[in-house]
Amino acid sequence: MAATSRMEHDLKQKAVKAVKTAKTSIERLRAQCLSRGASGIKGLGRTFKIMDDDGNRSIDYKEFSKGLRDFGVMMDKTEVQELFNDLDRDNSGSLDFDEFLIALRPPMRQCRKKFNQPSFPKVG
Repeated sequence: MAATSRMEHDLKQKAVKAVKTAKTSIERLRAQCLSRGASGIKGLGRTFKIMDDDGNRSIDYKEFSKGLRDFGVMMDKTEVQELFNDLDRDNSGSLDFDEFLIALRPPMRQCRKKFNQPSFPKVG
């Protein structure tokens, strides 16, 4: 198995385990995306545009719920509502693309923060 294939396989395995131990709905969604591989979050980002049924560059709860189901995310209605509320940081009742992807992006690891700190002091 090539190194990149092995890393991809390891990422998927870790993500499958993370789905079971996720403490928040955002962590669970992130883990479900990563269980599809390194491009799982990017794939959900692309799906965002498909979820946007009315083309206004934001999605409401109904579009969000349907899009997650279509993408194959396994969550009950209560968890989807909790997730939507967590992602809707400005309490507008809809999610815009940036709000969605920023929340879904995994937190930056400490070693990476140290590396970026001299160049980007506001990152940490």
